Amino acid sequence: MAEPVVGAVMTRSPVTVPPDAPLKQVACALLVADACAVPVVSGSAPIGLISEYDVLANLEFHGGTDPPPLLGAAARRRRRQARATCARQLMSSPVPTIGAAAPIGVAVRRLSDPARHALVVVDEALDLVGLLTRRDLLSIYRRSDEEIAAEVDVAVARDRFRPARGAATLIVHVRGGVVTLDGELRYRSQVEHAAFVTSRVAGVIAVHNNLRYDVDDLLVTGF
Repeated sequence: MAEPVVGAVMTRSPVTVPPDAPLKQVACALLVADACAVPVVSGSAPIGLISEYDVLANLEFHGGTDPPPLLGAAARRRRRQARATCARQLMSSPVPTIGAAAPIGVAVRRLSDPARHALVVVDEALDLVGLLTRRDLLSIYRRSDEEIAAEVDVAVARDRFRPARGAATLIVHVRGGVVTLDGELRYRSQVEHAAFVTSRVAGVIAVHNNLRYDVDDLLVTGF
């Protein structure tokens, strides 16, 4: 079973602002969306992204009236942001984008950068279809143990096949998102595959693989 994709967890039809939106409208859009960032769009195409952090530069430097910081390129950039009065002047560009079909593992790696607050999800025409934040990704952990167990059962179905000896024993236990696999399969490759596909099921926190095997088909011999 494939790893969950961005489209399964993203916020669809997110709140957006136009390039000429006043700063106050941008701040209100962030509050209405209850999101850490809002895309700036021209038509249906995203051209920038504004985060809470960007807007708060206005308060930090009192609208840019504070003296320029003596040290730190980031601080000087924020003072320049503090003077912005509309979305176009405040937004980060180019906008960080990702496709709805991208695996969530790819999205997580991109959002591991503390400076990146969200990813704008686009279609093949590069039009906006959603917004992905860290909070959206955390929603995966809302899945119940029963839901996870049912999906793991489907994912490992092929590994239960045991040629010439009937069905293999593969028992799935899930508690708090931690999956334990017990039983015995025919081949070592089946044991490793079962653990791999289980780890890709949405909501799985860890896999305890207690499966045994009859034949080590991954052992290299003849040398």
